[in-house]
Amino acid sequence: MNGNGTTSTLKRAVEPVPRRSSLRAVLFFLVGAVAAISAAVLFKRYLDVRTAAARVPTAKVVVAAKDLAQASTLRAEDLTLVDWPVAAMPEGAVANPDELAGRVVVSVVVKGEPILKSKVASSEAGSGLAAILPEGMRAMAVRVDDVVGVAGFIHPGDSVDVIVTMAASGSQPMSKIVLQDIRVLAVGAQVAKKDERPDKNMPATVATLLVDSEQSEKLALASTNGKILLTLRSSVDGGQIATKGITPPILLASNAGAAEPPPSQPAHKPDPTRKGGRSGVRRQPAPPPPPSAAGAETKREVEILRGDLFEKRNFDEKRANP
Repeated sequence: MNGNGTTSTLKRAVEPVPRRSSLRAVLFFLVGAVAAISAAVLFKRYLDVRTAAARVPTAKVVVAAKDLAQASTLRAEDLTLVDWPVAAMPEGAVANPDELAGRVVVSVVVKGEPILKSKVASSEAGSGLAAILPEGMRAMAVRVDDVVGVAGFIHPGDSVDVIVTMAASGSQPMSKIVLQDIRVLAVGAQVAKKDERPDKNMPATVATLLVDSEQSEKLALASTNGKILLTLRSSVDGGQIATKGITPPILLASNAGAAEPPPSQPAHKPDPTRKGGRSGVRRQPAPPPPPSAAGAETKREVEILRGDLFEKRNFDEKRANP
């Protein structure tokens, strides 16, 4: 009986221990979760405060929704609004898309680029190529071929020089540069496009150049009475070079030295101050002397006829000098 009572007492003493441990573990977990949530909320509030302090004020700006070619007319689907930092707002930016719809782009615009007022023609300028002409400038077309057009490697936007070959009345033909650093507006019916490759040729029969009134007169006379050639120049080379032109006599005279044979070497003359030794110049053997007149021989032949016998005798003798 005492043994059973002792066993029951031990069971009652041991049973509450695991219950208390579980309660403590749950309590610690709840406290840790609350602390973690509180730390996350406080950290998020800290980041929000820092972000709000560093936030840059922005404004709506019209940008290109796709790449736009030169001389293209803007449509509503070509434009979109984006937030742009006010501190970095470009001059001439537009906030209302309706203000740009229907106007012509005067230069290439890439996707995402703000469409400035300087990149579009005025609403009264019309449409097409005429809308992109600066004030006082003219667009003039000239006929080209594979030679004149630099094998088709002249593209819209390039700069060229114009060379004319012609002859005035009663004079020889001359080649001269008459126009320099002339911008190409179009090649054929094409203007600058987004997919244009500068290493790909563009065969065409007409090139449209941007010239002023005086230059258009020179170009008209050159293309009508002479033959013109276009020379492609670098986009970073904007200098003007004065040339005198060239005529066939000047051209041939400048290259005459290459066609002439080298001058013959003078005959070697012995140095009278040099004694003995050999000269470095090889001497040509002297030609044999002509035969002397004193040694010339004369042959004589005598025919002798004796009855029916015929005989010839030769007599050789030296002719003396008179």
